Amino acid sequence: MRIQFLGACRTVTGSSHLIEINGRRLLLDCGMYQGRRDESRQFNHWLPDGLHGIDAIVLSHGHLDHCGKLPVLTKAGVNVPIYCTEGTAGVARVVLTDAGDIQQEDAEYLNRRQRRPDEPEIQPLYTGSDVQRTLKQIKTVRYGQSFEVAGAKVTLLDAGHILGSAFVTIEWTEGGRSRSLLFTADVGRYDTPIINDPAPLPGAFDYVITESTYGGRTHSSMEEVAPQLLDAVKTAIARKSRLIVPSFAVGRTQTILWYMQKFMHEKLIPPTRIYVDSPMGVEMTQVTQELREYFDAETSAMIGADGLFAGSQIKLANSRQESLEINADRGPCVIIASSPTCEFGRVVHHLKQSVENPGDLVVFVGFTPYNTLGRRLQDGAKRVKLLDRFYDVRCDIRTIHGLSAHADQPELLRFLQPTLRPQTTAFVVHGEVDQQHALATALREHGVGNVGVPALESDVFAS
Repeated sequence: MRIQFLGACRTVTGSSHLIEINGRRLLLDCGMYQGRRDESRQFNHWLPDGLHGIDAIVLSHGHLDHCGKLPVLTKAGVNVPIYCTEGTAGVARVVLTDAGDIQQEDAEYLNRRQRRPDEPEIQPLYTGSDVQRTLKQIKTVRYGQSFEVAGAKVTLLDAGHILGSAFVTIEWTEGGRSRSLLFTADVGRYDTPIINDPAPLPGAFDYVITESTYGGRTHSSMEEVAPQLLDAVKTAIARKSRLIVPSFAVGRTQTILWYMQKFMHEKLIPPTRIYVDSPMGVEMTQVTQELREYFDAETSAMIGADGLFAGSQIKLANSRQESLEINADRGPCVIIASSPTCEFGRVVHHLKQSVENPGDLVVFVGFTPYNTLGRRLQDGAKRVKLLDRFYDVRCDIRTIHGLSAHADQPELLRFLQPTLRPQTTAFVVHGEVDQQHALATALREHGVGNVGVPALESDVFAS
């Protein structure tokens, strides 16, 4: 058995790992690298020679850093089955379609504004047609439904990360010995809304490839989220003002919408206008509504006659005109809009309307990267630039922690407990270097016999 690490090595982006078993090859994820423009472009165009001979791809979930490079493979002529859950297929369709549009728009912009006349035209990484051909290669499987591929038995089980997300188990015989490998992909938190907790591991494994996004950290308790969010909504209602939530379109938007629905369902707040202002967020909300089989028991009990996120109080804004109309609503209302960095997207226009209003609230619901407008607001900036001019910050700024879709160190150790043993060899990926080493140390302390932090393109051969 050979493992070649092709992404998410000493970083949290670009997940991709090539497994070779008895001469046949299986690719686990094919994620887009997200970073500085030139660095990202170089990495995302790069296709190792070994990928042209793969038998199949197993896709853990639909986040861009796990699926975003799939159309690059398709464009290069790699036409093999892509196995994933139905939920992941739905998420990936939305994410990849959006990514294809962005690739084309970026190429057009750079050719128009930055290309010299003597330079060749910049080509998009891939186009919408590449995305459509990629989606046709998808074959959906259910959780727990084992299938044979590349000479091995593969099973997808619920990772509890986002809708349809899975961890992957692989079993095979080599040299007359039974072997097994676990690919955690991204492991979710326990007791999160909408989806189920991570499924228990079915046993111990010889080899483990584990994420480490928060491998050295401990999150706030999920129990702290609802009271803080409820207080913010009640404050906006009492003030008859606007509550703006800058949010990721995939996963986080639907989680915030779930809490709002829950508060109204339990009569903790009166019926309140809730807006989702993000084309991608709207589409993901619609996809989520359709895939009820992935809901946990509490969410299933909340579903009304018209669906989970339906009703007169919830407004899904698709068009630019619908977005502009939201600004006429001075409250009380809740506006969930992309993006959490506040550097782009429709949330910027809502901030322009609210940032100088002492009665309005802006609530961040997770970590915001450094050197972004969102982070400056979180850190207490008194004056910020929004698009074309500076504004004084007079609104109420709050942050609610605990809503990460990634397990922290205690949760990762809880998830991996059945395979924390001397016979296990673990490879720590998908984390910044400090987080990887923190988890590697914790794994050793909890009994794992051999732990490594692989570099990009490193190879591991195991008998």
